[in-house]
Amino acid sequence: MRCEPLFRPKSVAVVGVSATTAVSWGRIALDRLLRGGYGGEVYAVSRGPLDLPGVRTVGSLAEIGHGPDLVVLATPAETVPALVREARELGSGAVIVFASGFAEGGNTALEDELREAAGDLPVLGPNCLGVVSHPAGVQLSTTVFLDRERVPPGPVAIVTQSGAMGFVLADLLEQAGIGYSYYASVGNEACLPSHEIGGDLLDQPDVEVLVLYLEGVRDADGLRALGRRARAAGKTVVALAVGSSAAGRQAALSHTAAVAGDHFLLASLCRQEGIHLVTDDDQLVDAVLCARKGTTLPPAPRLAVLTMSGGAGGILADNLTALGVRIPPLSDATRAKLAEVGGVEAADENPVDLGGNIDRWLDRVGDLLGALDQDPELDGVVLYLTFGDRFREAYHRLAAAAAAMRTPTWFVWACAPPGELASVGRPDTVLPSIGALVRRLRVLVPDRVPEPANHATADDRPVWTELRAIPLLEDAGIPHVDTVAGIDLAAAVQRKGWPGPYAVKGDAADVPHRARAGLVRVGVTAAELPAVLDTLQARLDEVSTDPDRTLVVQPLLPHTAELALGATRDPLYGTAIVLGAGGDRAEDPAAPRRALLLPATPEQRAELAAWAGDVLAAPVPAVAAAIDGLVRVLGDHPEFAEADLNPLCVTGDDLVAVDALFTETAPEAPRD
Repeated sequence: MRCEPLFRPKSVAVVGVSATTAVSWGRIALDRLLRGGYGGEVYAVSRGPLDLPGVRTVGSLAEIGHGPDLVVLATPAETVPALVREARELGSGAVIVFASGFAEGGNTALEDELREAAGDLPVLGPNCLGVVSHPAGVQLSTTVFLDRERVPPGPVAIVTQSGAMGFVLADLLEQAGIGYSYYASVGNEACLPSHEIGGDLLDQPDVEVLVLYLEGVRDADGLRALGRRARAAGKTVVALAVGSSAAGRQAALSHTAAVAGDHFLLASLCRQEGIHLVTDDDQLVDAVLCARKGTTLPPAPRLAVLTMSGGAGGILADNLTALGVRIPPLSDATRAKLAEVGGVEAADENPVDLGGNIDRWLDRVGDLLGALDQDPELDGVVLYLTFGDRFREAYHRLAAAAAAMRTPTWFVWACAPPGELASVGRPDTVLPSIGALVRRLRVLVPDRVPEPANHATADDRPVWTELRAIPLLEDAGIPHVDTVAGIDLAAAVQRKGWPGPYAVKGDAADVPHRARAGLVRVGVTAAELPAVLDTLQARLDEVSTDPDRTLVVQPLLPHTAELALGATRDPLYGTAIVLGAGGDRAEDPAAPRRALLLPATPEQRAELAAWAGDVLAAPVPAVAAAIDGLVRVLGDHPEFAEADLNPLCVTGDDLVAVDALFTETAPEAPRD
């Protein structure tokens, strides 16, 4: 592994150790290395004499006589390329560069010089806070966080594009009782990308969870490969990324010279490859807790709520439903088991209300949980209890029972006695509030992600209108509603025998958004049709100069749901299929939608279709066929930059397109 010298070096040389200033970066890094219990050879490259036990002081790297496994550069930016070249020529295994003043500050030429000097030598940074490898006793960083008492090392590795933020995450994990074993601050990633370091750390047998903090994605394929590598090894990657807002992207640009990619596509990539993407530091801790316990939920999961408070049950139901969780009625068999156990005083629906006399039935709550655990129609269980001052031991037993259940179960112990939650020691199961539970479940039910940015179609981007797209769809096996176009449309409609009502639309390549141009009428009756045709034709002639412009008429299609299926080609993430709620909801940021990055395996395509069945009430085989059809269209037409089939109407077991638009890549501007 290329990164082995970073995390398990046999010798370390720190360049730039001041003989007179104890707070210099080189001196601080060296002191932390010595205090961390490192047992290998240690060299200090200094201009003056140093008296440090166990450290050999030299005036240059060459004076050591060989290339140290790991060289740490705590020197000004302008000195770095020459020192990196020297370390490579001496045969060193890796280099860490602390200095800033490279691409993140606009000096891309100096970073290019560094990259050239490094060649194939692994260089961490520049503009980074170093590494920590507790198993090897390596602490090479300047942060004061390493001076604190810490919990024992645990099965977590942290790779971060922000050095400080990485240590903040380490602190939050330790507060939850989860130690970390490895830490790497990648800085500008001039030579070593996050995904390569993360991949090497996933290969460590003592790592179960890899935590990533991303301020930008430079290599989407590398991130996809990292997710696949983790999944193949039975391990988990949890990523916290900034850049979902314009302000967030600007902050990332100024901090590490990384331009964050489209957050919607990043979220889709992560979901597709099994990476858990979170939105804040607290949620990251929740995700790590879930990963360590192996907790997962399907789309639109079905949960049972067992509570001693009817009011809390209502609040829980409202919040969980807003997340996309279902609170279904319990089966007759489960209700019979609950009745057999006893203790349900108020209601045996869902939520199950135990009533206010919990002290009379507390000894039966464990058996009630067991009855819910046996229900194959439930994906999770929530137990909500309050106070517990007089029943601490009983609540502790319930916490243990909840943690041991086959069905994922969470115990909300609200208003617990001071210190009691910490003494339970089960942060993966026991939570202090409904808000904490909602945050935890948001990690497991992450379907609502930010809407991709809407990019206006330029006038010079060729489009395929609905009428032109119909043969493409039919060849791809995507049904399209019967359509007439051309002249004397009233007569054509009459020949078709359509009784009405109808949809009447303008079709012109230079008016891609025809509804906004007033070129769509829906619900037109047979009596209204001639007048509407005259009105829309006049409007079409007013707003379009396309010589092939025409009106189209379609029968209104009875349907039960509307989907939007489309595609976009992104310069970073590649081609993505986007599926979600259609019709007017297609532009609703809160509407459910998912993306599938291509190439995608048959299993990943099937997973997206199954999600549409669960969340969008769509026929799964028809959705799968439409996805496959659109993938074929995109393969046959590499010139298509965007596709939009909205809506696709659910009619029984079929999906029928009633509108379509394909946009080609803008032609290159002529060169002088």
